[in-house]
Amino acid sequence: MSKKLALGFPDDPDKNEVSDGDKPISDTPELDQQAESVCRWGAARAAAIVVIPIIGLLWLTGNIMYMVTRIAKIYGANLSKASIKGFISAMVGSGFLMYMCSSIPGLNIGIAAAITYGIGKAAREWIKGGMPADVTRYKEVFEEAKKKAKQHKDEFKSDPRRNQPLGGKSHKGEDVDA
Repeated sequence: MSKKLALGFPDDPDKNEVSDGDKPISDTPELDQQAESVCRWGAARAAAIVVIPIIGLLWLTGNIMYMVTRIAKIYGANLSKASIKGFISAMVGSGFLMYMCSSIPGLNIGIAAAITYGIGKAAREWIKGGMPADVTRYKEVFEEAKKKAKQHKDEFKSDPRRNQPLGGKSHKGEDVDA
C-alpha cells in the first residue's frame, strides 16, 4: 500500500493521514541495498553541487528532496513535499542554511555530503518504520550516519555518480541509475 504523510502543515493541499497507523513497511536486503546506493549517490551529488555559491545551496535542497523521494519509492511509499520538508527540518533544524553559508569554502563539501547522507539514512529508517509523525527517534540515525559520512568524505567527493543529474535523466534525456 502506498502511504503519504503530511507533518503538521495545516494549509497543505496534499495533507492526508496514514490510514493504517505507523505500520512498518516490509523490506528486503535488496531494497536496503538500493536505498543505500541512493544515499551514497545523494551524498556524492551534494559534494559536487555545494561548491557553487548560493545556487549550490538551492540545488542541495533539491538534491536532498529528490533523494528522499527516491528512497520512499524504493519501499513503495508516496510522500508529499510537505512531509519531506518536515522530516528534513526535524533532522537538521533551522540552523542548517546558516551553518552551510558560514562554513569555510571547501569545508562545506564534507558537511553537505555528511548531512545529505545522514538525512538519507534517517529517511530510510523513518519510511521503513511507517513514517510516524514523531521523528525524534530518527535523529540518532541521522547523527550516526553523518559521523560515518564525515569519515568517508573523500569517497563522496570522488564518487563518479556525483556528476549524474537530478531526476535520473542525462542531459540527452536518457535514464541514469543512481
